This record gives sequence, structure tokens and C-alpha cells, in this order.
Amino acid sequence: MHPFFQLLITDPDKAHAKILADCTVSFWLKEALRQLASRDPVDALHDLDLLLNLYEAICDVQLQRTPTPHTRIRTLTDHTDPPTDTLAEALDQFPGEIMIGGTIDRLLIPDLLAVIAEASVSLGWETPLFAPQNEPELCRALDETHHLHFYNGFALEGEFPALEDWLIEHLIPFTRHSTGTSAYQAERVEYRKGLTAPQRLVLDQSGNELVPRDTLIRVLRALKEGQSDDATILLEHAVGPTLAPLPPFRIAQTIPNFHHSGRSPLF
Repeated sequence: MHPFFQLLITDPDKAHAKILADCTVSFWLKEALRQLASRDPVDALHDLDLLLNLYEAICDVQLQRTPTPHTRIRTLTDHTDPPTDTLAEALDQFPGEIMIGGTIDRLLIPDLLAVIAEASVSLGWETPLFAPQNEPELCRALDETHHLHFYNGFALEGEFPALEDWLIEHLIPFTRHSTGTSAYQAERVEYRKGLTAPQRLVLDQSGNELVPRDTLIRVLRALKEGQSDDATILLEHAVGPTLAPLPPFRIAQTIPNFHHSGRSPLF
């Protein structure tokens, strides 16, 4: 069971304090918790259930989905344990942001727009969902470094799985930051064309890269035993390859469009 849910079972008040002390939790939620402290818990549950259904419906409509409202409130006599998988999925959400660079063919833009629409991204923290419908709208996401820059304050484990998989499939470079929580380590994920897999770097709260202590112990042991080559290999594996900076995002016609040019694909 997730540590936070275990804490909810054993000491809900301590869990409440833990949320208020968590720097990754939004100021809005913390203020709401303070105001809810004076409310009847059952009345508050009904209000929260209404609010959850409302904003799920708003998000569904923005993503052109059909809302499916339903209550999550159990009666006081219902002793059925809620599914643990559902609980974990609902909790393991924290801020993540992704910057996309490199050159993408204009023919792939419709597919990219569809993937972005499904990723529940915004152009800033606590801003409306962003689902561009065409190339000019997509360019609104360009930041000062000319990268597509997307945010999600409640990304599942701080990631954008479908979007990242699509970018890797089409060899489009990106950088993703996940803040982590008390239960999850912050990380930076880098992908560049030519890598067989994204490079994952564990970070501390200040954004500094971390190397596992057991790796350093193995390196130290190898050095003491005069095995400098082995120590070098261990360090290179822990640090990973040195990557080029994320290139600016640009759209170009890189794939021959035989349909529009009238040329045969055989010539």
C-alpha cells in the first residue's frame, strides 16, 4: 500500500498535516483544507463530490469527451474497501513539465495535436487546459527559448506517458522535469535523437543531480583495488552520456509529400 494511504488509515490528522507541509501541494488546496477544518465532514464530502464531478465534466468537454458524472461517496454503513489500484492512481499525481524541441515534419502536426489534446497539458501552472487545433495555435506554446513548453500540475507520477512515447517514436527531442513528492524522487528526463532510451537523472529539491551511494561505494572500492578502468566504467554508466542542449522547435517539410506533389513514390 502507498505510504500516504497507510498514514490515512493509521492517523488521518497526521496525513492532513503532511499535505499542508508539502511544498508541491498547491496554495489553493492548502487554503481549502484550512477552511474545511470548520465544516462538517459529511457535508464537505458532498460538496467535494459535486466539485469533482463539475470539473471532470468541464475537462471532458474541453477534450471533446462525453462527461460521465458519478458519485464517489460511500454510505456510513458501507464497509467495502475501495480498490487499492484506484486509490494509488488518484494520489500519485504531482507537477510535471515538458519542453519539446527539434524539427518535426509538418505532415506529423495533426498527430501531435491529437496527442497533446489527450495529455491534459496547460501553458502554465494552474491555467486552463491547452488543446491546440492547428499549427498557429500550437505555436502559442513556444517559450522564450523557442521550445514547446507544457505543464500539468497533477500529472500521474509527474509524467506524460503517451506524449513522451510519441515523441520518442518520431525521434523528437524533449526534456521533462517532475518535481516529485515525499514519496517520489524528483527527476529530469532527457531524450535526444540517437539515444536508444531516454536518460533519467534523479534530482534533489534544488535540482542538483544525484548519484546513488551504492554506485559511489563500488567506484571507491575499484579505485582502492587499482581497477581504475572499472571505476571509470561505473562512473560513466551512472552519469550517462553528455547530451547536447535541447534544440529550438521548428516545423519543416522533411517528408516527401507525393500525394500533393503528384510525383510517384518510386522516383
